[in-house]
Amino acid sequence: MRELYQVVEVGPAWYQENIPCQEACPVKTNCRGYLNLAAAGEFEKGWELALDPNPMASICGSVCAAPCETACRRKEVDKPLSIRYVKKFLSDWTHQNVTVDGHAYTQPPAPVFGPPRGTVAVVGAGCAGLSAASDLSKLGFGVTVYDALDQAGGTTLAGVPPFRLPREVIDRDIAGIVNENVELRLSTLVGRDVSLRELHDKHDAVLIAAGCFEPNYIGIPGEEADGVMAGIVFLERAYRGRPVEVGKSVIVLGSGYTAMDCASTSWRLGAEHMYVIVRRSREEMVVDEEELTETEREGIEFVYLASPVEVLTDPNGHVRGVVFVRNKLGDPDEKGRRSPVAIPGTEFEIPCDTVLLALGQAPETSWLSKEFPEFRVKRWRDIKVDPETYQTIVPKIFIGGDYRTAPTTIIEAVADGRSAAQQIARFLDENAVSVNVPEYHEVVTLRRSSTPDNVGLISLEGELARVYHNMSVDYDRIPRQEMPKLAKQDRRGLFLEVNQGYTEAQAIAESDRCLKCNFNIEIIGELCIICGGCVDVCPMDVIHMVDMSDIVDDGSIPAVGEAKKWQNGVAFFLDETACIRCALCIIRCPTDAITMNRYGTVMPAVGNVLPKESIDDEIHLDLTVAAKKAARPLPQYDPHLAPGYKPVSQNGQGNGDFKHAHGPNVDEKELVKH
Repeated sequence: MRELYQVVEVGPAWYQENIPCQEACPVKTNCRGYLNLAAAGEFEKGWELALDPNPMASICGSVCAAPCETACRRKEVDKPLSIRYVKKFLSDWTHQNVTVDGHAYTQPPAPVFGPPRGTVAVVGAGCAGLSAASDLSKLGFGVTVYDALDQAGGTTLAGVPPFRLPREVIDRDIAGIVNENVELRLSTLVGRDVSLRELHDKHDAVLIAAGCFEPNYIGIPGEEADGVMAGIVFLERAYRGRPVEVGKSVIVLGSGYTAMDCASTSWRLGAEHMYVIVRRSREEMVVDEEELTETEREGIEFVYLASPVEVLTDPNGHVRGVVFVRNKLGDPDEKGRRSPVAIPGTEFEIPCDTVLLALGQAPETSWLSKEFPEFRVKRWRDIKVDPETYQTIVPKIFIGGDYRTAPTTIIEAVADGRSAAQQIARFLDENAVSVNVPEYHEVVTLRRSSTPDNVGLISLEGELARVYHNMSVDYDRIPRQEMPKLAKQDRRGLFLEVNQGYTEAQAIAESDRCLKCNFNIEIIGELCIICGGCVDVCPMDVIHMVDMSDIVDDGSIPAVGEAKKWQNGVAFFLDETACIRCALCIIRCPTDAITMNRYGTVMPAVGNVLPKESIDDEIHLDLTVAAKKAARPLPQYDPHLAPGYKPVSQNGQGNGDFKHAHGPNVDEKELVKH
């Protein structure tokens, strides 16, 4: 079948979408940027860039769901970048090694310039509420954050295990938010200690970001028995030092992160038999593979395709077991998810001392309607919240975070809190800074040197704008660096962190695996002699020569219409989404017809979309250009020390799936496989 190709003119949107890690991040963190800085040994600058769009960056380094890794293009080569753990390293390293004016480093809060131009009350000191407070403070507003607990952190404090998220890491992020314009009022339950009406009348706006702490129940017989407890309640008690007993055998109902935490916490509290019961199959679970593997490593047993039917009790009314029925998966629903269908006659029983319900949570909304009848609804989802402005039917009251969306991930809550802050700023001041962020794009054409970065310094010759883009000599051979973890026998304590953190060598090695997706190939037609060398040398088969007769032209690009008039005309088809930026095509080209473009952007906030972050990583690395020096720091690791490193043998034969070459004047004969 004949293949046709549509020509489109690319612009900033296309360049941005072609950086998949940043596009997948809900707050648009320039993760590629801080990876590149880490690879160059610029750890403190890398941390500054990671922290810039995410006031909860230290927390996310430990427990982010890491959608950036799911999107990472490196997975098409071997495995995605370990972006989350590099961020953890940058946070740990900076807090341990950097001093400010002779004092230990703390995350800097936003500077305060004069008195606030308005005040906002935030209900809930979780990730959404604190992120909103951070943004509102930066925009010049005074914020008072109210929370019922005696510590800030919300779900990260009460629902995330300290063995995954040390409490001092939470404190790092809080320290970077609280300033003269952000006040925390803890141990203050809105609706009891202070009324919502008081907040409404006292402040210019109110943001409700109280999270989801109302557990869901399934309504089976016996679930009210002693020993049956909501998972979120169990976790809060365990992590905040309140007495809790689990016995020897624990059943956890649920398949999300809360269920994994309940099972792992039960084991640390002395349980010997832990069962996680999942209604669907393993493939339908939303928990990432690493989390599942670690939970299994601690001895937790998973039972798939089973649903609870009844909780059994002993004569004293305490749970003694649960009856389940086997399931099969039915047809996919409109979202593509297959619902479990019970198989009659397959009931079975599992004895236990404790049952933990990790079946999700919802917002508790009864306190809203006490003073505002407008919020009197049957279900919390019936509360009307404008999806663009976050505004409720009461103009001064906004709702954001999990309280608006139902439980999400930490990074999604951060994004929602920041978006809510942007909307509140617009509500209070039409000329808010966030409205007037200038749109700026930069595309710099670069020449690729034939010398890899860690073989020799980048050439200092040439025009200043043409900074050389070089991949490290070993970037394609370094495997994903595994996080050092505590051995199982050393994990029994609730406050013993499992993830021990990367070494400097590991962090640099992992960061050096980045494919630098903000660089894109450009072919200069006037210089191309159509030799096909770039097509032949490409290890990922992303460059193709296409007959001009196969090009579909809609007339929007006049040059294409002119080119289609040529007899035997040829076009180049580039699949930038599969390119690994090895630049073999650039080295191979005999006429320098192939270059690379570096793209960076700052985008304005529009609607509830956050600003795209800056190209500070390139500025950091290329500041030497202004001094007429284009020498980039060399990577500071020995690739041979990276676990799993695959060397190239002397005869040019090794292990691997794609070609690689280094040094000047490489021709096809000299390519080696490894």
